[in-house]
Amino acid sequence: MSTNQALSSNGHALPQAGGLDRHQLQQLVRAGLLSREGSALLPSAAARTWYHNSDTAILIETLHVNVRFVGEVMEALASEPRTHEQLLTLAREEYDLPWDTTGPVHNRTAWLAITGMVDLFDRRLHLTDLGRTVLPRLALGKPESRDIDMAIPLAPAVGAVADLIGSLDENTLRSRADGANLYIPGTSANSGKLDALQTLTEAAIPSITDADFVRFVQENFPKAQKAATARTAKDTLKALGLIQRISSDTWSATPAAIAWVESGEVLDLARTVHAAISFFGEILAELDEATRPTSGTLAERSVRYLRNRKNPLSRATINTRLNLLEACGLVTRLSQTTYRTTPLGRAFKDSLPCLSSDDAMTLGTAEDRVDHYLGDHARIASQSSPAGSEIAAELVSAAHDSAIHERLEKAAIAALGHLGMPGEHLGGNGRVDGRVRFGVGTDASVLAVETKSSSTGRVLDQSLFGLAEHRAEIGARVTLLIGPSFERRMLKEADEDQAIAVIETGLLAEVVRRQEQTPLTLTQLAPLVDPTLRAAQRGDAIRGYWEAQEARSELEYALVDILNAEAENPFEEGGWLDFISIRRELRSRGYHVGEDSVEEALAFLASGRIGVLQRSERGYRCTASVHTAGQRIRALGHQWSAAEALHHQVHSGDQMSQT
Repeated sequence: MSTNQALSSNGHALPQAGGLDRHQLQQLVRAGLLSREGSALLPSAAARTWYHNSDTAILIETLHVNVRFVGEVMEALASEPRTHEQLLTLAREEYDLPWDTTGPVHNRTAWLAITGMVDLFDRRLHLTDLGRTVLPRLALGKPESRDIDMAIPLAPAVGAVADLIGSLDENTLRSRADGANLYIPGTSANSGKLDALQTLTEAAIPSITDADFVRFVQENFPKAQKAATARTAKDTLKALGLIQRISSDTWSATPAAIAWVESGEVLDLARTVHAAISFFGEILAELDEATRPTSGTLAERSVRYLRNRKNPLSRATINTRLNLLEACGLVTRLSQTTYRTTPLGRAFKDSLPCLSSDDAMTLGTAEDRVDHYLGDHARIASQSSPAGSEIAAELVSAAHDSAIHERLEKAAIAALGHLGMPGEHLGGNGRVDGRVRFGVGTDASVLAVETKSSSTGRVLDQSLFGLAEHRAEIGARVTLLIGPSFERRMLKEADEDQAIAVIETGLLAEVVRRQEQTPLTLTQLAPLVDPTLRAAQRGDAIRGYWEAQEARSELEYALVDILNAEAENPFEEGGWLDFISIRRELRSRGYHVGEDSVEEALAFLASGRIGVLQRSERGYRCTASVHTAGQRIRALGHQWSAAEALHHQVHSGDQMSQT
């Protein structure tokens, strides 16, 4: 079955045995061409638009938005033809993609070849005329120079901005606003965000009333026509430290904002914003790590810097920060979800007082960590088991401890157990390191666990001989080969073995950490242990599920916020909004989601268990504040934990009465 045929069902569930295997279907989901509706796979809105209009550019734009290193391949080929090996080098060295084989490159060039964007001849890939026509429609991430030692001159802070930065100490940094609901009108391209901030700031010089500010936003920004959206833009300027209230209904630009407008120096804007909101300049340090985080990972890590906030920032809020940092020249976008700190960004980061991450742990010796956190399987599975962050920290540390092999063996079993794969550590000469159970009931299967640690971070040329024998001893059909990373020949051999699933400890640790905030079911975790996937493909598959969860949460928050703002509008009776108006407001805030997703989110928020929205023939309206909505949703987890504890207590009492 071709891709066209797979997508032409147009609203009907795709059969699982229609010529596409499970991996191919997963690829179409990750590419944004199929969407999950319950247990069915349906063509996405973008796929239907492409299919009905026969516009290949729409298909390529969809692939580029959802899959890293698609449009970037076309851009590279626009300058000169290249081999797959040369594109792999580009992906690794310029875009920091952790690929050791050309497999991921072949996957992308196959899509591009099918759609007529590239052509392969003379053993090199060439961009076609059609590809050159489509390329300008793609928003591309640009690689940045890696010269981190070059001296970058910084324009010094002066006047009010210098005074503001000089006043920052640890207490001041801790007391900054969360900046959790930011909206900057204007486009991200061509410094649109900077222009918008400057235009709005200048409107408040010398002062402006509430009503005039809202009217000014509506008149100058077509996507901010709703009064609620205009008020959000005003609140954003206040949060960023650019305007301040000087009376009950009047605003004025802050001294630092006036200094920025007068100097025209973007670094003065960045300094002002850093002094106003948490986790702004600190992002630059996070992006400079060896394993560069995605925007979703940054959202997870944000809670380490927000001392008075229990929950991390949303991915949309992180993206607003990243867009602003990019506009200031402090980061460069590598893909849809990854950024790199520029040399200017590093110099700027070093010039700022920043808050340190609140994630330090004192764990004692290596042996203490093994005994305290990992122990036997019964304790790992109990309620007193360590948190995901602790298990992940031990896993990463143990992977580089080649002196005590048992540490990584136990850490891997603990990590998999935390993900819902209970098991036991075996170990010893000639034995499998451990085994875990994947699945529920009669569908469950046994997986063998083999670990390889390396003090250098890369496992070198170790034999895979004996793994089949180990599987046979415990009745397993698949081996999970876990280590920090693997030498290329060894990785190739393991990837080509259809009974071995290679899992790097960095990815496994990230999955464990994120299970606290974006938990995945065993069905969603299947790519992690699927031996038909190469090691480089696992991360993309798992991240697709994370991003879907994050996008859904952001959509639900936005819906409650929109309807709350409508309820507070004195010109809108009853606070009702119809479905079309809700979708229009979502688009004005940058949420481009399908009709079905919006309807599903509204139904969830209006359900009896949540009950923060009311539905009638007039549309929807809020029956609770944004804060209360958050409490209701968080309470589901607490109620589940209480029910689980009661169940264990009753079950334990029944067992005691029978003895």
